[in-house]
Amino acid sequence: MYYPKTRIRSFSVPEFSPALISLALAITLVCQPATAQQTESFTPEELIHEILQLNPGLAAQRLEALAREEQIVSAGALEDPRVNYSIAPATIGQNIPSALGDTMGVRQVIQLSQNIPWAGKRQLRTEAAQAQSAAAHFMTDDLQLQLIAAGRLHWASWWDVQQALDINQEQKTLLAELESVIETQYANGSGLQQDLLQVQTARIQADHRSIALEQQSRRIKARINALRNRPVTAEVATNLDEPQPPELPAEAVLRNWLEAANPALQVARVDADAALADRSLTYKNDYPDVQVNVGYNELMTHSDLRLQVGVSVNIPLDFGKRSSRKAASDYRYHSAQSDIQYIRNQLFSELEQQISRAEEAEHAIKLCREQLIPKATQTLAASRSDYQEGIADFSNVIQAEQALLEARLLLSNSMASQYQAHAEIDRLVGGQLWPFEPSSH
Repeated sequence: MYYPKTRIRSFSVPEFSPALISLALAITLVCQPATAQQTESFTPEELIHEILQLNPGLAAQRLEALAREEQIVSAGALEDPRVNYSIAPATIGQNIPSALGDTMGVRQVIQLSQNIPWAGKRQLRTEAAQAQSAAAHFMTDDLQLQLIAAGRLHWASWWDVQQALDINQEQKTLLAELESVIETQYANGSGLQQDLLQVQTARIQADHRSIALEQQSRRIKARINALRNRPVTAEVATNLDEPQPPELPAEAVLRNWLEAANPALQVARVDADAALADRSLTYKNDYPDVQVNVGYNELMTHSDLRLQVGVSVNIPLDFGKRSSRKAASDYRYHSAQSDIQYIRNQLFSELEQQISRAEEAEHAIKLCREQLIPKATQTLAASRSDYQEGIADFSNVIQAEQALLEARLLLSNSMASQYQAHAEIDRLVGGQLWPFEPSSH
């Protein structure tokens, strides 16, 4: 995490009492950046790699896509041929022609039939299955992008809460030092009770903030472990590098990427294709299917008459069922067409919101680094100096310390927010902003 280096004025020992020297040393602590652990960093790429390898929801969706793909061939295939076999008592007619029938004392009728759909029906069924398979694959892509974005979002939240814990711990250390100084001064009769009460109140608030941050950390850890299919209490590394989101291109580029590559929008489009194929198939059902029959009938006395070939067709009468099916297919098709526009509008709206969020976070980061933190640091140093010289109240020191704390927390939160906004934008544009690259660790 980046913090501007702060230059603190030094004071010689003869100028101030030991209590004031301790106060100066304690205040200096809050101006130092959080100390990172000397261990290997926990990167978002490592987390995303675990999620994509271990998340059971993604595994299930991949299997569903494979299942839909396997159904394409069968969708346009002919139905199984049917074989009909029947027998009649030998008393019907004379001279059973087959040895088997003579042995069994029966006459046999064997028929083979094959249903052949009207021209174009099989192709439409294949097209519908292809669209459903494509939708399943796009849904897999969409889920994968959601998981990648979720990994980056939770990683950024984890980084932010660790920074807040470190900063809060520094404040607690500072306040403990301040309390010791004020207690000594108060015991010697040179300090004020209200100064002691102020620093004790600030310590209580810092202690509560620690508890709140620990609970927030616990919740984030549970979400991270759920994504990577681990026990919710499994440990998560706390040493993380600063978030490094990619640069955003022009908004027009992002909109074009979304239009071309967003998998949720692609799902809506292929759903419309499937609805169109189903609609065309429903209308083609007004044409009859043909069933071809070939049979051998031993009931016929003359051998020339025993081989029989025939054709049967269904009569596509309406009785209200066909018109209602066509109306339903029309509604489904137009509904799918409307879904495309609805989803596109929602996605562009979300993209605009995330771009706004990213720009706001970028402004806050620049403001914190260039103005808020330097100004708050200077104010803290001035308040300290004025208090030491006896021309200002101790409350000014506490307020200045609180302002610096809030500025540092704002910087941390803004960096996490910017990272998360870029992660959401990447999801919306189909992963083209921030391609996932597995960690080399």
